[in-house]
Amino acid sequence: MKSLAFGMVSDISRLLADKGFGDQPIDIVEALVFAMFVIADTYSLAKPEKDQALKVIHGFYDDMQNYFIQKVIIADHQITDAAEIESVAAKFHDLSRSRFAQYGEKYQQDISDPMALSCPATVSYLLDNLFIQPITKEEKLQLMGAVSDKVLYFWTGCVQNFK
Repeated sequence: MKSLAFGMVSDISRLLADKGFGDQPIDIVEALVFAMFVIADTYSLAKPEKDQALKVIHGFYDDMQNYFIQKVIIADHQITDAAEIESVAAKFHDLSRSRFAQYGEKYQQDISDPMALSCPATVSYLLDNLFIQPITKEEKLQLMGAVSDKVLYFWTGCVQNFK
């Protein structure tokens, strides 16, 4: 699941670069949290035993948090202060859990609309939070179709993988 999440982030980054947004920095944590949401949501939908699925999802979230702290915060950024590491870990934990609820809300809006052919509310929310410097409405509209297609690709691929 961890490799899948990083693959999704890489695909999103590549898509943005292909669409001319490669020079605009993104919040990699937001991209990672979105990928974690897609994986967790599809895993829970694909597995009939919900209690077991929740255990796996919680383990995945814990694994991602530990990897993020150990690899990105400690190894890459050379942070050694225990209080600072704990603070960053708490922020990652809170963001990943709160965004799961927020993305879930948006996704529910999308699937409850029989006219929606993709996931406009979910993708709009992602694009609102993904870039370090917010993009314009026109830029967002320019990306909506391609990012929606990519998100649907992620969803269908994950569901097929987890069955």
